[in-house]
Amino acid sequence: MYQTKGILRLSLCIFIMAAFCGCAAQDAGINAPSRAGTEMGAVYQPKTPPGIETLAAAKADLAKILEDRGRPVGITFGSGKYYSERDLNLRANLPELDILAKGVNVAETSLTYDSNNRLRYLLLKSIAVRDDRIEISPRITFYYADLMDSPVAFTTSKDKHPYIYTVHLRDQLSFHFHTGDLAHARRFADDLFFIQQTMKKQRDERLALFESKAAEYRALTVKPPVTEEQREYIVQANALNQKKDYAGALDLYLKAVDLGPVSYPGAYFNMALLSAQVKRFDSAISYMKQYLLLVPDAKDARSAQDKIYEWKLMLKK
Repeated sequence: MYQTKGILRLSLCIFIMAAFCGCAAQDAGINAPSRAGTEMGAVYQPKTPPGIETLAAAKADLAKILEDRGRPVGITFGSGKYYSERDLNLRANLPELDILAKGVNVAETSLTYDSNNRLRYLLLKSIAVRDDRIEISPRITFYYADLMDSPVAFTTSKDKHPYIYTVHLRDQLSFHFHTGDLAHARRFADDLFFIQQTMKKQRDERLALFESKAAEYRALTVKPPVTEEQREYIVQANALNQKKDYAGALDLYLKAVDLGPVSYPGAYFNMALLSAQVKRFDSAISYMKQYLLLVPDAKDARSAQDKIYEWKLMLKK
């Protein structure tokens, strides 16, 4: 990096429901998580939900759908975040799932595997909706910011099991809804679509405002210094990066730039690389553009621009 560019111990009484007959589920949907999809039937295209006009309203609607429900919602895991070296949808890797899901309500959890010992879904009666994320457990989360990198994909399974409607969120998580919950499943996808589109618009507006700040910065003969408080965040972010805690490092860099958006251009370079590490390629492109706005004549400007081209290709896949 640039200079310093540098999760059932469910002690769970898990009730494993009888395995359903049939073959292993097949991947489905746009950017569907690895092995988390099912044989695809009709595809629903999410749209702006009626009556929802603000992010707060969309998140409140999500909470109504996911929290304290009489009928559980199922989840399965993708390949992009949780123990990426392990497939948590395999019964053989239950110990790793046990660790990751620590904190899930024992009485409200059950696992269902198919005849090939693959997880059909982890059922939960209540899923917490936070201001910045959907939280299954303290270590199983989906941040709304990740929605900006790929479509919200909705598929309907032809397979014979109760939870046939699936909303795929990148390659991290899939949410499965009961056959009687079509309206909830579509509303869930629509709320996420609204959050996605709103956050994209806000990001574009912030980038436009940043351009004027960057112009002022470039015109300065004496650049603003990095404060000690910023330096603390930067050092801590670099330490987390060394431990491969890329999301944690990214959060700390964001705190640093909140204190001074132009005093450390390298933060944007680092945030771009960290975003790419967790497959947030849209965010990575945005951060690298900010870096180049601040220091267009940097020695690594050519490689920085080439990274943007590379990440644009990844977004198409």
